[in-house]
Amino acid sequence: MSGLNERMGSGKPNFAIKALLHSRTMVEKEGYVATGVLAHAEGEMMEVELTEFKNFELGEPVSLTIYSPVGIQRLQSTIIAKAEGSIAVIFPLRSLSGLDEKRESPRIDIEARGTISRTYSQEVEDSKGNKMTIEATDSFDIELRNISDTGIGFSLMSPPTLAQGEILQASLALGFQLDCKVEIIRKDDGNEWKFYGARFQELDEQQQRALRAYLLRMQIEAYFKLKKEKSTAKKGR
Repeated sequence: MSGLNERMGSGKPNFAIKALLHSRTMVEKEGYVATGVLAHAEGEMMEVELTEFKNFELGEPVSLTIYSPVGIQRLQSTIIAKAEGSIAVIFPLRSLSGLDEKRESPRIDIEARGTISRTYSQEVEDSKGNKMTIEATDSFDIELRNISDTGIGFSLMSPPTLAQGEILQASLALGFQLDCKVEIIRKDDGNEWKFYGARFQELDEQQQRALRAYLLRMQIEAYFKLKKEKSTAKKGR
């Protein structure tokens, strides 16, 4: 089978990430090669199951060769996590130019806090009847429920009620301070708490880098925690 670069000019159709899963995968570092199976690929993380996982160290650069049904794919990556029987590596951006789907970071459940604020104008009259416009800002504490590279889900004790399409200033405590604007795109009414979905607006390059690093760390933690729980449950049967 031809390599990725050869396939791109061949007129063959593009492929989805799932076409790579369960493929035999060779992991190579300087002076050592091991072979395993590509078990997971999502967001910016890939997991390779292999028995020789102890021979790889965090931060090591590696070369991956994936023998998939859609061709042999070769990637340069870095070890970012290890668990019993597997390693996790960075899924390099734009490394698979034949991918037919836009890769977005998965939505990750989190427990974090933040605040949102909105500024509104009001026209008032002074004692002499002169009209003037004043501005005021309301701030509210929120509980973050999930996050992705495109937005957040959060809960807010009602009132207030936020309107769909409303743009607010947000300050999120994610181990670092993320100050940004968000647009309300969805809301679910509850009895005491309301749940909202909001989309990030105009994150600068530094904010995007910090957010990607945070998401990758949280994705790794969540994935391997779930993997461990499944393994423990299986052993307990």
